[in-house]
Amino acid sequence: MEIWKLSQVCDINPKKTVPLSPDTIITFIPMESVSTTGFVDYSQTISVSSIKSYSVFKNDDVLFAKITPCMENGKGAIVSNLLNGYGAGSTEFIVLRPHLEQITREWLFYFLSQKAFRLQCQGNMTGSAGQKRVPAKYLSECTIPVPPLPEQQRIVARIEELFSQLDAGVETLKKTKQQLEVYRQAVLKEAFEGKLTSMWRNQPRDISPKTDYESIRIIDPIYKDIAGDENEIHLDLPSTWLKLRIGDVFSVEVGATPSRQVPEYWKGNINWVSSGEVQFSHIYRTKEQITDEGLAHASTKIQPVGTVMLAMIGEGKTRGQAAILKVPAAHNQNTAAILVSMTPCQPEYLYYFFQLNYENTRRVGSGNNQKALNKERVRALHFPFASFDEQREIVSEIESRLSVCDAIEKTIITTLQQTDSMRQVVLKQAFEGRI
Repeated sequence: MEIWKLSQVCDINPKKTVPLSPDTIITFIPMESVSTTGFVDYSQTISVSSIKSYSVFKNDDVLFAKITPCMENGKGAIVSNLLNGYGAGSTEFIVLRPHLEQITREWLFYFLSQKAFRLQCQGNMTGSAGQKRVPAKYLSECTIPVPPLPEQQRIVARIEELFSQLDAGVETLKKTKQQLEVYRQAVLKEAFEGKLTSMWRNQPRDISPKTDYESIRIIDPIYKDIAGDENEIHLDLPSTWLKLRIGDVFSVEVGATPSRQVPEYWKGNINWVSSGEVQFSHIYRTKEQITDEGLAHASTKIQPVGTVMLAMIGEGKTRGQAAILKVPAAHNQNTAAILVSMTPCQPEYLYYFFQLNYENTRRVGSGNNQKALNKERVRALHFPFASFDEQREIVSEIESRLSVCDAIEKTIITTLQQTDSMRQVVLKQAFEGRI
């Protein structure tokens, strides 16, 4: 296996020559159209007369993202099926045109895809932070092992065979993860329809009319036959349960941002909850912190352990998510604090209900670009209310079932994270001549 400089086996940023008429339409590929796995979105187009300020390439060329963080993330691709055989795209691509009599495009692409190679390039980037780039001159001096073409083709075929096996495994894991989510929602729905605790309710129990549960029944006797909001999840509640508005039972408070944001205010030992910046979870411990001085400049207050937090703004997996405070914390206007720790309700009970009603909670919001909840919308959300003892039983049943589900999901996530490492092992062995 011979060792050559990249400039000896391919042209680096070849001349922008497109032997087509100016009004001819060709493919346009911006940086966002190239994935870190080699996938390319070919849907955009541009006229030849408009390509002067872009990188230019043709079928069989290899694109290498030179700018941070795209380079470190592995963005790059072999371009093919270009409209009229040519394309233009981001100037942050280095275009490599392989000498096909010496090297296949796949061999070149897989070599450039190695994480070890990109780490080497990272150490030779130039420019200021956030705008660092791999110089084309540096790339041209990098060396690549070049076996005879038949050997390149054999090794590439083996790489792709192993990658296809990994892809099949990944698809199976992703489907299993989706099935776990379906199972999780099924468990929650059955729990809040009382199906997991039906035997518990059949046992004779003494219920005093002076209990908090009975008091709430007297204050707000809303039963399951009352029509709910169309955005609420449908639940077939047991006849002994109540359907209550959160605001009728709990105190709901919305935080606020500091009136004067000074950097040093954000370093201290008081936690600060922000739905738009930190992922919510079952037991929540935020990474952000604020000092007493910073808190004095904010129109909010510290909420106690056991408070259920509901994210009110955000997209995708943010708005509608809930958490339970494990430590006292202040919160900003993106979150609602629902004070349940001193009421006849398990914080976990309300948390799991929000997990069940997550999609519907996200839809209940105002605004065009970014729908958001507000204090009154949170207070108006309905939830099923069982006796305190049954709530504890429901939480116990949910967690006993979901703990198994969570363990399986954790294994799946770990395995999926290892997939990229497995691909890198395959590439390393391939370019060391060991496959």
